[in-house]
Amino acid sequence: MTTALSYSALAEKLPAGSIEFVGNNQVKLNFSTTTESGSNLTLNASCVKGIVKLLQGLAALTDQVNEARVNAELPPIQFASQQLTGTPEMPEYEFTVRVKVDTAQFIENLDDPTD
Repeated sequence: MTTALSYSALAEKLPAGSIEFVGNNQVKLNFSTTTESGSNLTLNASCVKGIVKLLQGLAALTDQVNEARVNAELPPIQFASQQLTGTPEMPEYEFTVRVKVDTAQFIENLDDPTD
């Protein structure tokens, strides 16, 4: 079980082919695969489903990391989480992403909570 917030670990939480290393220091997130839109995805298409699938993958990865950390007697991390809110008639997903910031360098130096 993974204890790292890596692209490889995230790829396991998304449909096959959603994340791939394409070489030359580049990682590609394929929203056509993530949203299972096939060839219908364009730049004018709604980004909601793709972003939600990505956030759901991050929340699932955070849960997996925390399960491994508890088993290793390490404290859990806070990174991505999801909640189902609203009412039964009008449910909504609510996502939270938390990242500590090194105040000496602010946004240029975000801390990975698993390090």
